[in-house]
Amino acid sequence: VRWVTLFLNGSPKNGKVVAAYGTLSDLLSVASSKFGIKATSVYNGKGGLNDDTVLIRDDDVLFVFINSFSDASPL
Repeated sequence: VRWVTLFLNGSPKNGKVVAAYGTLSDLLSVASSKFGIKATSVYNGKGGLNDDTVLIRDDDVLFVFINSFSDASPL
């Protein structure tokens, strides 16, 4: 298990520390639950799109985003 800090939409405020395990879909689900949104993508602190949890290291800072272009309907 790797512990990471998640932030929403690039903001460095109100981060949430979570356990990153399983698939990227699992991480997006945890992020969605923690922030009350539907997270669609994860970026690292340098702006790189993360497409696999294997790339995540312990204590990473990650940013979750909502893809506003794919579906405008509410949760």
